[in-house]
Amino acid sequence: FLPGVTVMAFSLNFLKDEISSLKRKRDTAPSQQKYVRNEELEKPKEEAYLKEQEERKKRKLQKEAERLEAIQAKLAAEQKEEEKKVVHVPVEEVKRRLRARQQPITLFGETEEGRLDRLRQLEITNPIDYRSIDTQASFEGSDFLKRLAEEDYDEDIEVQKRKRDELEDPDFKIENREPTCVEDEILFFFRGIVNDMRIKLEKRTEAERKTAKGRQDTAMFGQSKEFLRPFFSKLKERTVNIQIVEKMHDIVVHLKEKEYVKANDAYYHMAIGNSPWPIGVTCVGIHERSAREKISTDQTAHILNDDTQRKYISSVKRLMTFYQDQHPQLPSRSVS
Repeated sequence: FLPGVTVMAFSLNFLKDEISSLKRKRDTAPSQQKYVRNEELEKPKEEAYLKEQEERKKRKLQKEAERLEAIQAKLAAEQKEEEKKVVHVPVEEVKRRLRARQQPITLFGETEEGRLDRLRQLEITNPIDYRSIDTQASFEGSDFLKRLAEEDYDEDIEVQKRKRDELEDPDFKIENREPTCVEDEILFFFRGIVNDMRIKLEKRTEAERKTAKGRQDTAMFGQSKEFLRPFFSKLKERTVNIQIVEKMHDIVVHLKEKEYVKANDAYYHMAIGNSPWPIGVTCVGIHERSAREKISTDQTAHILNDDTQRKYISSVKRLMTFYQDQHPQLPSRSVS
């Protein structure tokens, strides 16, 4: 080769290697920008804020857990102290105290612990002396149970008859005269049924009177008399509602004819009625609604008027049942 050509070729290769080396340095060297983005400035601050919030949340959770642990420990200590102070009352004693307070013995779904807690609350709010209360004879709130408790079943029947003759009740006295009006007819008829009930009860033996059913029958008879007393008094004074008098007279007529089904229908017509209930507005303006005239007073349910009427009307049903038992009729004409 020529010497000049060799030097030139070497120079070209050297330049090529230098250029490649400079390119590699350029690609690997960090870029030196003339500006910085806002995102790059805020990113460290954001990372520091998130880290601080995370640490604060951890400290808060730790404090809450410590507070709950302290509360649980305190409650457990108080519960242990209460258990030490609690006096376990026998179940029968709890029932006796509740019965003395006229409270239900057991509520629906109530456990023995719940019953004891209820008694404790009652004793805190309303303390009483249990020694001054006889729970066996305390029947306040029920005249039926009072009558059972006060009934003297050891008394001789003849002594009871003598007392009845000496203290004849004017409201239930049997009069030997003909009725002069509808009220007298109703009064004399029902008085006779009451007298028949009394005679039947007096004919029982001493053993029958002392049974549970005997005590109940006696109490029911006394309760019926008390309920019927205002009705009989109003019949004597002719002050009973005329609609009730009409229905009662129908009942008496049907009972005398032994038409017990018809008598029962008349009774329910009087007690419950068949009046259409006026639901909503019955009259707006000058024109009445259709069928407004059907809502009349003769279809009123009188048993709901007042408590006295409810009592003596329900007692009349007892008299009807007793009369049917004493004067049987064909099944088609009887009320089962």
